[in-house]
Parts: sequence; structure tokens; C-alpha cells
Amino acid sequence: MLSQDEKRKLKKNAALYARMPVQLQIDTSNQHYSQIQNQKALIILGEQAPYRYLANFHPQGYAMFMEGLELHELASLLYTDFQVLSHVYQKATEALDMANQSAKAYLNKEIKYRDLKDILFHYVYQTNLPLVLKAIEEGAVENAMGIEYPETWNALMYARQAIILAFMKENHNHHDTSFLMDKIIKEIMAICTYGYRFKLNDSIVYLPRYLHQHFNEIRKLAIKGRLQTHNTTERLEIAQMILQLCSPIMEETVKEIIDTIQNGSKISGISNSLFSQMSSEIAVQFQKSTSNDTQPQETPTKYKMNLSDEEFQRIESLENEAEKTNNHQILQDIHRREEKQRKQSEKRLQTQTYQSTIEQSIVLSPLERTTPTQYGIIALRSQHESIVRSNKLARLFKRERMYASKSRTKHRLEYGRHLDQQNLYRATLDGRVFKEHKQGQKKDLCVYILVDTSESMSGEKIINTMKGCFELARVLQTLKIPFCISSHKALGQTKVQLTEIISFQDCQKRYMLDRIFAMHTSGGTHEDIALEYVLKKLAEYKRQRKGFVFVLSDGDTHGVEHIHELTHLYKKDKNIDVIGIGIQTAPLITKTYPNSLFIEDIQTLPDMLINKLKEIAI
Repeated sequence: MLSQDEKRKLKKNAALYARMPVQLQIDTSNQHYSQIQNQKALIILGEQAPYRYLANFHPQGYAMFMEGLELHELASLLYTDFQVLSHVYQKATEALDMANQSAKAYLNKEIKYRDLKDILFHYVYQTNLPLVLKAIEEGAVENAMGIEYPETWNALMYARQAIILAFMKENHNHHDTSFLMDKIIKEIMAICTYGYRFKLNDSIVYLPRYLHQHFNEIRKLAIKGRLQTHNTTERLEIAQMILQLCSPIMEETVKEIIDTIQNGSKISGISNSLFSQMSSEIAVQFQKSTSNDTQPQETPTKYKMNLSDEEFQRIESLENEAEKTNNHQILQDIHRREEKQRKQSEKRLQTQTYQSTIEQSIVLSPLERTTPTQYGIIALRSQHESIVRSNKLARLFKRERMYASKSRTKHRLEYGRHLDQQNLYRATLDGRVFKEHKQGQKKDLCVYILVDTSESMSGEKIINTMKGCFELARVLQTLKIPFCISSHKALGQTKVQLTEIISFQDCQKRYMLDRIFAMHTSGGTHEDIALEYVLKKLAEYKRQRKGFVFVLSDGDTHGVEHIHELTHLYKKDKNIDVIGIGIQTAPLITKTYPNSLFIEDIQTLPDMLINKLKEIAI
């Protein structure tokens, strides 16, 4: 469905391109049409209209399709003479009524066979004329809109290509000759609206087989109607000429109808025509309203000469080439729309996040006890192993930070942007005369550790989490990196209790690490709320330092999409990386956090964590 921004854009287009007061009405139907009444225009756009043609759309493709449908209706209001269309439709309905009456009269032996044949031929001609005229009119007004307003062309062609694609997906078997006239008309309509382009070659099968002697002439007339006519009256003449070339098929259709009448099946052949199937749509598009006195604009054209065979083939070749270029332009347009929507979403998220009152959803609570819990006692049994791992992690972390702070230069490179002055003599030897210099940067760090202590973390999960939290905190103490540790759990649907285990002020006191083993589990999980609060506080505290948030959790939480948005936003704007860590029993963490570690064996924690830090930050 359309967003509010997309609806506003459609209304803006209506005001920009319409030549009269226009009302745009967007509803949930699958229709799209325009009407003129008393010098006012009405455009109806149904949000289900695109799904009449294709089952699935890219989100931005759907919006472009809807824009293309709207621009098509605006083009009709600009260039179409609805009085001509109304007259053609009226004559078609009269011919249909006359054919039904004549069929009954023939069965009652009130008219002769020859008279019935003439009436039915007139019926076939008149009821197919609106269809051909409709197709030529659509192709001509879209082409004229693209000429006069080039910025509309991509949306118009995207919608037209999707409609043509729906036609191409139909079954095209030239051995199936039932309702042949309808199949011929469908192919003529496709050529008149889109042109006989390369992608249509496999779908146009009836015209080359059953009207091969007139096929080229029909294509020439279709191009003339779409690209060279100046008004609806001229396009009506083209439609009449095309139907005259279809006379052999129409005569066969008349014989089929007469056979149906003679077999006494309630004249089903007449009611099954393509015109009857599309009569309601034709009635709307051929102005189901009062006549208007406003004269349409003359249709602008690119080609003003009479088409010779060489020129006709040249135009078809140009359109084939233009189709490839246009497809590329459409993809670029969709990409631009995606980027624009992404930036708008980011801007909205920034406004909502930075101006939010997340503090109202947080209940700050002191640590209830400082002695180890039952799970804490179990975790303390392997404290010596944790100290060994933390020492290893500290050494690795210190080494990587030292390497990152050093400037490095690579000499004698075969490719590069900077010449190596000391090795210019190698130009005639092996060409290795380039160098690459990387300036070292010493990063001051600031870390926040957020621990999930909800009910889902009970048992082995919280034991492993305590071990991991202790090891991380000990490393940060060893390296004199400021850090803070808090645990969280949900209180109902909108509140989160946040308990500070170790503050930034006390983080260098070694005995404070014992408080980690006093955490206990209870409550639910709304980790997105806790994470938003923690990110906001860290952004205020860290100043110019590089920020990290380590989330020790099982990843089983509400608001996963919001977590992804927050991690992207704070990485981009505040230079804070969020890393989710799940130890041994928490594989969901990899889906909850874009940067995450699932550590199946806690012995591998130092190596895996260092690799992740090197990958995203160090």
C-alpha cells in the first residue's frame, strides 16, 4: 500500500500536470480511470490496481507503478477527446444490441442469412473498434506525456512494461484458434501501446500466422498512431484502417457466431466477445460521464514524415535499443527512490531517538545484594580459568591496539597511488615503484556492558554470561579502559528495570568485580528499550572516545528491528559499535544483532572477540 509521503507526491503530480481542477481519489479498489464533469476532472486510483497485472512488486516498484498509472490518466485528460471515445462506445453498444435482436429474428426466420451476416460483420467491427482505439490512444498519450514532460517517462514506461509483462505471461499457442479475433485484437493492442519490441516477439504469434500478408502494415499503422497522430480523431482513422486489414479474421468470426446461433446455444458467441468482457472498463475509460466542452491539447510528436519501409524499420530498431536504455534508467530511478526513502527513514529515526524520552520507560534500581547468588557460586568455581582467559584476552587486545597505533608503509608495490621515491630505479626492472602508507591511530575507548537477566537466561545461560562478563570487565580494568556494567529485565509491556552493577566511577576497583556474581534472573525481555537508554548514556559520557556496547544475552527479545535501527544509527552518528555476545546456549544472538558472536566453547572467547573487534573497529 502507499505511504502518506507517496500519496502526497501523487496529489502534487495531479496539481502539477492537470490542465483543469482535478480531484485525486485513492481507494482500495483495483480500478484506475479518469472522468471530466463540468470542467472538473476526477482521477480514481485503486491501491489494488497493480495486482491486476502482476502478483508481486518491489516496494519502490509498486509506488512507481501507481505513479505511472496516475500519469497515464493525467495524459488522457491532457490529450484525449472524450467526445470521440464516447461516440465510438455508443455505436459499439448499439451494434451489440442490434446483433442480439437480429440473431433472435433470424432464429424466428424474420430476416435472411445475408442480412444477418452483414449485421454481425458490422457488430464485430464496431465492438472491436473501441478496443483498438483504446490501445492506440493509450500509446499516443503516454508518448506525448513523455515528450512534453520527460521526467514522467520512467514511471509511465515502468507501468506499461508491467502491463505488457502480464500479457506475455498468458498462454500463446497459435494452434488454439478458439475466439481467434479476440486473440488477434489483444496482440494488436499490445503492439499499439508498446510497439513491436524484441521482448514481444515470442508473445505475438497469431498476427504473423493468420494475417502474415498484413502484419508489417499493421505494425506501421500502430507506430503511426502512437508516434505521429495529433488528436483522437486521427487515431480513430488509424484504428479503422487496422480493423479493415483484419477483415479475413472478422469474416471467420461472423461464421463462428452464425454457427453458434444455428446450434441454438442462446447466442453465447455474441456475449463472449472481448468487448463484452471489457465493457465495464471500456465504458469508464471512454468517459462514463457527461460530455465536456474543453478541447484537448494537440498531441506532440517526434516524427512528422510519412513512413517509408526503411524509416519504419529504423524506428522499430531505435525503440528496441531505447528499451535497454530505459530499463537501466528505471532501475536507477528505483535505486534513487530507495535511497531517498532510506534517508527519510533515517532522519525520522534520528528525530524520534534523539528527542525521545526513553528515561520514562526505565526504572533505575540498585543492586539488591552483593553476595553471589546460587548461579554465581557455580560460576565462581571456574574463576581461575576465567582469570587465565582474561589475561590472554588482555595481551591480545593490547597487542592489537599497539599495532593499530603504529604507522606502516609498504614499499615496492606494483600498483598504487603514491610513487616510492627510493625505488624509482625499478621502473625499468619490474615496475614496482609504488608505496602505500597507513597512518596509525591510537583510539581511546569507552565500554558499556549490558547483561540480560530476564527469566529466559536462567540456568546454564546466566552462569556462562557471568563468566564472560567477569572476563571482559577484568580485561578492561587491566587496560585502564573506562567501563560500566548494567543488567536489565522487563517490568510489564513498556517498562524496563535497569540495575547498575559497576559504575564508570568505580570501574577500576578490582573488588567491584565480585558484584557480577550477584546477578539473578527474573521478568521478561525488552532489550531494545534497555539498549536505547544505554546508547544514549554512553554517547553523553564518552565524549571523543570510541564507544563499545557489549550485550551479553540469549537474543530472545522483542524489538529486533528497532535494535538493528539503533545499532546502525549510533554507529553512523556517534561512533559507537554494538556487539551481541551469546555464550554456549544462545544461538539467537546472531539474528538479533548485526555484529554478534555465538561462542559455543568459552575457551575460544579471547580469539573470537579479538577477531570481531579487528573486523569492525580496531
